[in-house]
Order: sequence, then C-alpha cells, then structure tokens
Amino acid sequence: MSFIEWITLALVCLMGAISPGPSLLVVVNQTLNRSRLHGVVTAFSHGAMVGLWALVTVMGISQLLIHIPLLQTLLTLFAVGYLLYLARGAWRGGTLKIDQAEVSHRSLLGAARDGAAIALFNPKLALFFLALFAPFVEENASFNEDLILVLTPWITDTSWYLIVALALSGTRGLRFLERHQRQVNRALAISLSLLAFLMFIGLF
Repeated sequence: MSFIEWITLALVCLMGAISPGPSLLVVVNQTLNRSRLHGVVTAFSHGAMVGLWALVTVMGISQLLIHIPLLQTLLTLFAVGYLLYLARGAWRGGTLKIDQAEVSHRSLLGAARDGAAIALFNPKLALFFLALFAPFVEENASFNEDLILVLTPWITDTSWYLIVALALSGTRGLRFLERHQRQVNRALAISLSLLAFLMFIGLF
C-alpha cells in the first residue's frame, strides 16, 4: 500500500466516523448525562469494536483470496457499487437532533457496553469494511500491511470520539456539529465517490 492509498483510506475512515449518526449520540449522551469519563470509556469501547470488525474483515478476505484469486476483481466491483451507494446516502443524509434529556445512571461498565454494542451490532460496518478493504487486501500481503488496515479505522474512530467526549461535549460544540452536518455528509459523499472512482480505474 502506497502512502497516497493509505491517506485515502484514513480520510474515508475519518469522514465515516465524523458523519453524524447513532454512535455519536451514544458518546454524547454518555458524556452529557453522566460524565466526561463515561464518554471517554464509550469512545474506547466503540473504537475497539470497530477494530474488531476491521480485523475480521481483513482475515476473511485474505482467506478467500487464497482459494479464489478472481475474487479480487469481483470484490473491487462490489466495493465500487457499495461505496457509491453509501455516497448517495451521505449526500442525502437526514438531520441529527441531539437529545440532552436525562437518562438512567449507569456505571463505567455500562458505558463500555453501550459503546461496544452500537458498533458490534451494526452490520453496515461489515459491508463498509468489505467495500473499503477489497482493493487493499492481497493474497500475499504481509503482516504489517494487514495490521495497517486494522489499525487505521481503529485509531481514527477512537480518536474522533475521544475528541467528541473531551472537546465537543459542550452545548456550543454540539450545536455547531448539528448546523454543519450537511457539509460533513457532503464531504463524506465526495470522499466515497472519489475512492470508488480510483478503485474502478485501478482495474484497468
């Protein structure tokens, strides 16, 4: 994987994390309604599950490529189509309303469970990583190359939600994110479309 390819991968992972959705609401609710520490714990547990999804995806693709070499091309075509589908959804993304209503108090273990669950039971993550990793996973890829694929989404996801818990947990920061969510979604849509285009031309 070249440096440019890695930067592209990292940016798409970051934009995917930044795009407002259920994960953001879980981290925000833990931070606002319990404590900043609860938000930090939620961010770490969410990132860990994202890393687990990435690991499972990389291992699965690698094993399949050993037995079905043609699968690389088929996965890339699937990736192009799915990334364009995600881009369309991001471009038409709906609104995000952050609810600061009081909820029941839970322990740090509960915060960790909430962060892990919202990522672990999200089947869209599996499809997202399958589409994202398809052109980067090779049959004879080294351990370091696979490790980079796993660490990149893990670190970017955890880092973003740590920023949310530590810096954007105030009302002013959240309202700013609400007002600019359209721009965030549009940037994500453009990034996904660009990656899909680069994948497609890479087949020739």
